[in-house]
Amino acid sequence: MLSPYTVLDLTDEKGELASMVLGDLGADVIKVEPPSGSPSRAMGPFLDDAPEMERSLQYFAFNRNKRGISLDLEAEAGRKTLFSLVGKADFIVESARPGEMAGRGLGFEAMRQANSRIVYVAITPFGQDGPHADLPASDLTLAAMGGPMSLQGHPDRPPVRLSLPQAWLHASVEAAVGALTAHALMLRTGQAQFVDVSAQTAMTWTMLQGMVAHAVQGRDFNRGGSIVQLGTINVQLVHECADGHVVVFPIGGALAKMVEWWVRDGIVPEDWMTAEDWPMYHVKLLQQQPVAHTIEEVLDAVGAYVRDKTKNQLLEQGIADGVSIAPVNNMEDLTRFRHLQERGFWLTAPLPNGQVAQVPGIFANLSETPMKVRRWAPRLGEHTGEVLGDLLGMSTSQIAAASGRALG
Repeated sequence: MLSPYTVLDLTDEKGELASMVLGDLGADVIKVEPPSGSPSRAMGPFLDDAPEMERSLQYFAFNRNKRGISLDLEAEAGRKTLFSLVGKADFIVESARPGEMAGRGLGFEAMRQANSRIVYVAITPFGQDGPHADLPASDLTLAAMGGPMSLQGHPDRPPVRLSLPQAWLHASVEAAVGALTAHALMLRTGQAQFVDVSAQTAMTWTMLQGMVAHAVQGRDFNRGGSIVQLGTINVQLVHECADGHVVVFPIGGALAKMVEWWVRDGIVPEDWMTAEDWPMYHVKLLQQQPVAHTIEEVLDAVGAYVRDKTKNQLLEQGIADGVSIAPVNNMEDLTRFRHLQERGFWLTAPLPNGQVAQVPGIFANLSETPMKVRRWAPRLGEHTGEVLGDLLGMSTSQIAAASGRALG
């Protein structure tokens, strides 16, 4: 899809997924690293028995479908080479602090002088300007200031963070979307475009309907832990099963089908089948109408039914009978998830230490324009000679001067 386009990736770990998404979509992504390598190469977890600069699994995970070059941007030769590449590129993606690239003479204004049709994407914690632009930031503070931590955790305890760092991943995907949107505008106007991506704003989008709760109902949602409030009644959503936990919301047609399960397994008497208009049970609760069986009895039945069944058994039964049951999966569960296996999501990747591993694949299967992994994460400077020689016609000595590293 994006095979006619070239992306210059000047990011560290805060933006590498953005250019990888564009690479997965077919773009020629050129990963530009300093002679010492991207800071993400120093981030764990690390792979045993691999060359020092190739040990980072963090780097390996987010840099596939890229060619890697080394440029010394502190040297005139390296800077001149970068501007020559900009002249042949369609996108630039960077993740430096606000104003840092401009301060080095490498910002948007300088780049559009080199290419009047460039799409320049900058990923920062809080955007390029504003009261928070220069504040220090981490995944934790971005998750908090973005809003989702206000919804996570029990109301009588402090909020909890997301399980693993995700702020920069959300920001990166938003950056990829922003890049393509800006490119469409550039095609209409013929003018270079600047895309200002705030990781804080990206985290706000993860709140889904929590973003608009106040506008709709006059108040924000509050943390409820594993409880959802149904009118004046609290409903437990997470229940323990044989090998972990599942999420069950007993309302509507799903509740009617579950009552059939409970009767079949002898958890409740047969007269439960006709005791209520079960698809309307939650409406009666909301309207505070009398019910034949309390919500506590219903939740006890849910707990009793799932207690001796595995997450996968409950998921498969729910799929078969049209009942939404969500297993609380860990990473091991996901590697065995039948849907991902049948869709061919997992790929076998050759690791830098000579071993192979099962790794996550492309984010979508497209029938007309299929995507694939054309290359795995590059070694430091792996394609410097190829890119600078083929694209710019540079000699071996010129390439060595620009890269700050000996070739070979």
